Amino acid sequence: MRTPEKPYRCGVCRWQGQLEPIDAGDAAPCPQCGVYLYPLTWIQTWGVALVMIAGTVAAVFVMVFVMKGSKRLSHMSV
Repeated sequence: MRTPEKPYRCGVCRWQGQLEPIDAGDAAPCPQCGVYLYPLTWIQTWGVALVMIAGTVAAVFVMVFVMKGSKRLSHMSV
């Protein structure tokens, strides 16, 4: 039975990609420099993208509420 490939990133040579683990600890040798690598967690893989998306959504909500609030204030002062 073949193990599924997992995402890896080498801290030495900066190689990044998918590899098939060679042992039960999910270690795999870097194809460029031979250093043993351990798979990235989903936070390491997707964390930055999720933070950027959440920040963008939050900024849009803030802008919508600020615009609604400024329209209410302009109506009240008339």
